[in-house]
Amino acid sequence: MSHIPVTRAPGLLPKLTSRASGKVQTGGGDLYIYETLLTASYAAVSTSAYEINLYERFSTAPARKLKHHTDQLTQIRVREDSVLSSSIDGQIAVWDIRQSANQPSLVLKSDDPILSFDISADKTAVIGGTQLNSEYAAKILMWDMRMAGALARVFEDSHSDDVTQIHCNQNSSSQILSGSTDGLLCTFDLSQPDEDEALQFVANTGASVAECGYFGPSSQFIFAHSDMETLQLWTNEATRLADFGDVRELGQSDMAIDYIAKCEYDTETQRLYMIAGTNEGSLHIMHVGVESMEYIQTLNGGHGDIVRGFDWKLSEGYAISGCEGGRITWWSTEDQIQQPVSAIPAATTASGSKRVTGANGRRFAPY
Repeated sequence: MSHIPVTRAPGLLPKLTSRASGKVQTGGGDLYIYETLLTASYAAVSTSAYEINLYERFSTAPARKLKHHTDQLTQIRVREDSVLSSSIDGQIAVWDIRQSANQPSLVLKSDDPILSFDISADKTAVIGGTQLNSEYAAKILMWDMRMAGALARVFEDSHSDDVTQIHCNQNSSSQILSGSTDGLLCTFDLSQPDEDEALQFVANTGASVAECGYFGPSSQFIFAHSDMETLQLWTNEATRLADFGDVRELGQSDMAIDYIAKCEYDTETQRLYMIAGTNEGSLHIMHVGVESMEYIQTLNGGHGDIVRGFDWKLSEGYAISGCEGGRITWWSTEDQIQQPVSAIPAATTASGSKRVTGANGRRFAPY
């Protein structure tokens, strides 16, 4: 790997500062936070209590809790008024938060633990990736939402280990990306009739894929980072653009890096960002190019543990993060003005009474 310089561009983004912070707790003590995701009006936070907490903007007390799963949650997604969650229990729960019912509106089932999933661009399908089972099959499952979530297709020959990532191309309803512990990134065209014909391109990253995703105005690029904290950029036709190697080696005396928390593509500015963290809870925001990285800002004071969840509304100037110690922190720009948000419908008991659970620049240019 060639050395990739890290330059400094503090003015690339408005500065974020801590707005509110609090611990997520339950009767049994503190919780571990897995993911934090934002919609226009609320945040969804998955926890080690097998549930999802919903927070109104800048609140640290959940307005509502969604609980259905009987084992560890592996991923959550938010789409408009829906929250979806997958679990080791082999289910994907679909919640319509416009409804006050405390049960999912639909449950998709698998014989194997589900590690990852996504929703197609046209919202007609949910695609999930499973853990390697006792028959040495790691599957990609497709449920048809037009047929009450019936299982429509199964691919089981493309990966040889856990399918840790599924991403649907939001510019094409038939294109999907998968990543696996076997180190492979696979792209598929689901308009094709079988798995062999649907499989388009395969890229070998050489390390277990922890996170991957599309980026670029036409989703023409792919990022992938591994369990070994390496980061690579590819085209969606499996041509490697950049290999940053172990990003921990890019750290500097005043900017230590222990892990990659998340990579995030902003569609408005057409930039790819890496959120890198320290074991003490600091987060570094960095702009990712092919030949260099630009350090922008460090978020301090929000956490004292490894941060697992981070999401932002970049154009609106706020973000949320969650850590292993069970703390969520809201961040905002100095000039951010809180807009009115719609209240999250409270869950109801069987008798209909409400049950309240808490109080209130430059663009990426690969060539």
